[in-house]
Amino acid sequence: MNPDLLEGFYLNNLRVEPRKGKITGRLRSLRLAPRAMDVLVCLARHPGEVVSRDTLITEAWGEGGSSEALSHAVTQIRNTLDDRKDHPEYIETLPRQGYRLLVRPAASPESGDEHPSTGGLQLSIHETGLLENLKQRGVLETGLAYLVFGWLILQVADILFDQLHVPAWAGTFVTVGVIAGFPIALVLSWFLEFRHGRAVLHEHSPQAAARRRISRTYISVLAALAIAAVAVFFYDRNYGLPVPPTEAPAPATAAAVERVLPPVLDNSIAVLPFLNLDGSEETEIFAQGLVDDVLGRLARVPGLLVSSRGDAFTLEPNSASSKVRERLRVARYVEGSVQIRGDRLRVIVQLIDSDTGFHLLSRTFDRLREDFFDIRDEITELTVANVRVALPADTQAEATISPSDPSLDAYVRYRQGVDASRLPPSADTIELALARFDEALSIDADYAAAHAGKCLVYVDAYPISDDPAFIDRAETSCAQALSLNPNLDMVHTALGELYLGTGRYEDAEDAYEKALQTNPNSVASLTGLGEIYRLQKRGEEAEERFRQAVGLHPGDWSAYNNLGYFLYRSGRYAEAAEQYEL
Repeated sequence: MNPDLLEGFYLNNLRVEPRKGKITGRLRSLRLAPRAMDVLVCLARHPGEVVSRDTLITEAWGEGGSSEALSHAVTQIRNTLDDRKDHPEYIETLPRQGYRLLVRPAASPESGDEHPSTGGLQLSIHETGLLENLKQRGVLETGLAYLVFGWLILQVADILFDQLHVPAWAGTFVTVGVIAGFPIALVLSWFLEFRHGRAVLHEHSPQAAARRRISRTYISVLAALAIAAVAVFFYDRNYGLPVPPTEAPAPATAAAVERVLPPVLDNSIAVLPFLNLDGSEETEIFAQGLVDDVLGRLARVPGLLVSSRGDAFTLEPNSASSKVRERLRVARYVEGSVQIRGDRLRVIVQLIDSDTGFHLLSRTFDRLREDFFDIRDEITELTVANVRVALPADTQAEATISPSDPSLDAYVRYRQGVDASRLPPSADTIELALARFDEALSIDADYAAAHAGKCLVYVDAYPISDDPAFIDRAETSCAQALSLNPNLDMVHTALGELYLGTGRYEDAEDAYEKALQTNPNSVASLTGLGEIYRLQKRGEEAEERFRQAVGLHPGDWSAYNNLGYFLYRSGRYAEAAEQYEL
């Protein structure tokens, strides 16, 4: 490597010191792991050029490197530089090629050893900035420690003085002393690390530096309290401290502020988690699958507003109707229970009015296990029929009809894959989900939902693995799913997320539009379009999409969060605050 780069260089306003493993800016100084620093230096040797992954692995690790280690190192660098993968300022990812440093490194003026006698580097305040000096001197650390220690003193004094009947003036003395000591502690911390008008950066081991910071903070806090106590004592002797009143004024009673909730629309509905009566794993699979399938079919009914699964599953099965109405803002909701005994499947389903708590529908299905799909379809059709009063007269339930159903064994494997894909993402959960989907496809090769499941897993795994091969695999699985069932809106939505994350905005917009053609109630597609329009500076269109998402799911906090974030980025802070308060 170029020895000059090892001595130090600048990336814009950031100072990189490879030998110290440190990156310093105006506001902070952060450590970078040695391998990650080697990768950054390797990129700095070739600014503006594409450096292959193999080259970076060889330079940083030699024969023991791996693609996963490189991806982790690049992520560390980006986090330290406060860089974004989708809008890079420093490091650009080129799928199947490698990485490129977008900023040309400048020679560091501190590369030479100007003060060898001090054993470190001396920087004036103007060279490092006031905030950086405050951090390096430990002033901020001392201030925080003093606030915590002072708060503890006040709490202990408040409890003990009352129980020991200490005179009231003692509490005033302690309070004034703690307040007066705060600026003294900051000044002491500053001058403990200042020599001849210049900040001295001592080079210690991390353990020694930590001990040094603790001792400096400890001395500053205790000395400040002692000095403040003496100063307050003499002030009290000469001028006198304020005397607290014998009776505190009666506190004013604040009027309760009623929380403003979104309206409850008459054509809104939710599906709560179904209760697993026997507690078996198989019953849980059928209970979860029944909820997801009914939820997906109801979401495609024109004019029917369906609460998202994520919001509905924040509630327990058989929750109180008032709680459902307040949390989800829906007029009706479906709840039920599932039980398996031998080859018999027993499902109880109820449609409830969230305002009155009265049952609008109650039905019990006691059939063979193989009749699961028939039960699912009947529940959907009964639900739509009983909310027809809130829907247009010509509303049809065609969207609730599945083009074809797999074998029950394939469905069970598919549901196991879905459950694995909802676990926190990791290499193990990704592998488990893909294995379950492949098992379902080995039973039924034309199972469109299993192909769609693989598509979603690859899309979610790409940001974690940073492996360009996942893009091809996702597109292949998505294409297979759509060739078998073009009405899978979740596949179009997943492709939209993939294209949005890789900067293919036109492809992402097309995918989201196709998803909305199949499912006009897709909040994920609407918010995805809004994000695309925001990035393309199409503010009015972006706001329209975000507000559409809020209108579709008035009980979905994420829709308000997305709209609030857009308004905040647009500088409309008061309007953004209103969205976060809902």
